[in-house]
Amino acid sequence: MLSSLASAVQCQTMKNTDSLHILLTNDDGHAAPGIRTMQAELASRGYRVSMVAPSDEQSATSMSTTTRRNLSLEDLGDGAWHLDAQPADTVFVALRHLLQDDPPDLVVSGINFGPNLGTGLHASGTVGAAIVALLHGFPAIAISAGMLFEEAAQSPPTFPSTLKALQPAAEFTCSVIESLLASPEEDGSLLPPGVLLNINYPALPREKIKGVLYPKISRGHMIELGYELCDDTGHVVPRYLAGVDPQQPQREKGDVRAHLEGYITISPVKPGWNPGKRASRNLEQRLNRGKLGF
Repeated sequence: MLSSLASAVQCQTMKNTDSLHILLTNDDGHAAPGIRTMQAELASRGYRVSMVAPSDEQSATSMSTTTRRNLSLEDLGDGAWHLDAQPADTVFVALRHLLQDDPPDLVVSGINFGPNLGTGLHASGTVGAAIVALLHGFPAIAISAGMLFEEAAQSPPTFPSTLKALQPAAEFTCSVIESLLASPEEDGSLLPPGVLLNINYPALPREKIKGVLYPKISRGHMIELGYELCDDTGHVVPRYLAGVDPQQPQREKGDVRAHLEGYITISPVKPGWNPGKRASRNLEQRLNRGKLGF
């Protein structure tokens, strides 16, 4: 089942890869093993890849942008740059300046070192970069590799299973791209307007992965950002808390549960700030019945 996406379209899509231009970014930094693995796999399949990524790790920055200082941009050659800024900045600079005259056909963000699932999406720099691309009108895919809780508890944590998952995650992402090329939308686009794909690949050997699911985004989480108040210094220390909310993800059918059960997840995500018409109308009526200060 894992190879079906690739094998079904291999012959049809290879003739399309030469012309497809992909912008590659991440939130782990330009030298991280995830983005380098993804870059090499895309190039090996004939895609034209431009990489614009942060100079260093910028995890949990969401769609944050840098506005209070100048940014340093370094040209690495061969269509690659790194910017001392956040993932959203790299996409802005790439689409509005570096690639303005040669825009990409697709933006790929990742491979992130660690999963991006459930409520964790709101903080993810990997997903944030994909959303910025989406807001510019470009189709986007965010790809993350999972991690094992027992490896997170090691000191120091090295996450060998996540490292081993990077290559198959890159191969799977390419098979997704090839499937989208082989079966585009009616208007020829790769993805529906306003929709990105959030892919999470488990940190498991291939033989232990159960298959592919297309779940909704869970209301629970796998990795949460917590804060610890140090009474002695008065400092507040942020910490990643690896674990699962026992009240939600295990019971709710969504991406967290599917990932924990050993599935590759592909979740279509449509970011938006507008509620449905009914909710908007009800709020308008309630407020108009009150005494607004105007």
